Amino acid sequence: MIFMKNRYKLFLSFMILVVAFTKAPGQSSKNFTIQQLAPGVWAAIQNDKGGHAICNAGIIDLGNKTLIFDAFINPGAATELKQTAEQLTKHHVAYVVNSHFHDDHIRGTRSFMPGATVISTVWTRNAIQKSEPEEQAWAKKNIAGELQTEKQKLRSATTGQRDEELMWVGYYEAITQSLPALKTILPHITFNDSLWIHGTKTNVLLLECRNGHTGSDIIMLLPKEGIAFMGDLLFVQRHPWLGDGDPDSWKHHLQNLYNDAVIKTFVPGHGPVAGREHVHTLIQYITDLEQLAHASFKKGEPDSVFIKTPVLPQYNTWWYGRFYPGNLSFLYSREKGNESK
Repeated sequence: MIFMKNRYKLFLSFMILVVAFTKAPGQSSKNFTIQQLAPGVWAAIQNDKGGHAICNAGIIDLGNKTLIFDAFINPGAATELKQTAEQLTKHHVAYVVNSHFHDDHIRGTRSFMPGATVISTVWTRNAIQKSEPEEQAWAKKNIAGELQTEKQKLRSATTGQRDEELMWVGYYEAITQSLPALKTILPHITFNDSLWIHGTKTNVLLLECRNGHTGSDIIMLLPKEGIAFMGDLLFVQRHPWLGDGDPDSWKHHLQNLYNDAVIKTFVPGHGPVAGREHVHTLIQYITDLEQLAHASFKKGEPDSVFIKTPVLPQYNTWWYGRFYPGNLSFLYSREKGNESK
């Protein structure tokens, strides 16, 4: 009897371990949480507290194939995304869409190779080809120091700052871990303006938005389901980075989406899944900062003073506050440029 009890205990312990280390589709992980938006449509929402995804992604069951929208920054997190997607859809990942050229959306692409076809706009492919060698070379020299700096900030962070500092530590860890074996994958298929992908169950429209968050951004529309995967044209409860794009054109793209009554659900590049009101909030954010920059420039206030302007109260709980001074500086420089024309 003692022998049988011991065998039972061993078996029970083994089963607990199996359950603990086997992640069923849809469960959260260190890197992301799966959120189903419609039949065959899921958002992979980054875990902000130390995860290595860093951006959000999309999983689409086309019916006979699987499509991934954005591939994270870290290949390890991307491998987990691939496994989860194929468990959910029962199909291999056939397409990976790079929404734009920023590293947090593209570096996991190699985890889908071989087997997947990578899609971007023509502009984005050229930008990846130019920027990635430069950024990776910089990271190899500097990332260890950046990570140590963030860890020090985490140790001294207040309770209110700690969660966001965990995110930044995760960001630098994700880069550090992936650099030794990092390989840039250039898109195989490129397009301008728009591209339809037709599946046996679901169709998606890839729509190019020129001069928004960057020189070229893809949003993915699922008209039948009323869903838009926005990439970094939409940040929710987070300061966007304005410095690689055109704020006025960006607002124009957002306004078009806001006016589209078909789209009900918006998946941002960063932040939680949102409704139409969050699109309007980002339009207002850009407008508010533009107005601040215009007023400061007209007063003759130096740039060095203006960038210290406190975050407006309606945005002071948003994450990525370190982007705020850079956004102010960028908009002030545009005022200077407009004045000289």
